[in-house]
Amino acid sequence: MAFEARAKRIVNVPKSYFWERIRAFDTIKTLLPNNILEVKLPDDFSNNIGDTRYVYLGDPYPGEVIERLDSCYDDSYLTYSIIDKSCLPMVNYVACVSLKEVSESQTDVDWCSHFKPVDASEEEVTELLSSLYYLIFDLSLIHISEPTRRYAISYAVFCLK
Repeated sequence: MAFEARAKRIVNVPKSYFWERIRAFDTIKTLLPNNILEVKLPDDFSNNIGDTRYVYLGDPYPGEVIERLDSCYDDSYLTYSIIDKSCLPMVNYVACVSLKEVSESQTDVDWCSHFKPVDASEEEVTELLSSLYYLIFDLSLIHISEPTRRYAISYAVFCLK
């Protein structure tokens, strides 16, 4: 039986900005740099459907996670999956990220995944995944306006830990 984790929220960034961040399959480390130790890409990586990335995590789940970009459509919809055995307490993980423009500066994001827990309860894995998605919403995409800077900074990507 497959279980579901879901996070849905309106984020205060343009849809094109959020899409750029999520669609850049090779730069996941910029979304959660404190949680990811290293990302390795195959020599033939092209940032297209079917490409894989090798993500190396620290505690609490140290080890390798191999993810594959399964689909993307119309700057609005992306799916990816974890292939092979990973260090995470789940198998058969598939996730979909759907974006809808609310306004020029707001995006409705729906991040949904299905998985089968391994060595953890459904509740633990659901909480782990939902928390990760909300962390990306809350901390990774923060709009900054600083009129005191000599140059314009529209958006910054950073994580608090």
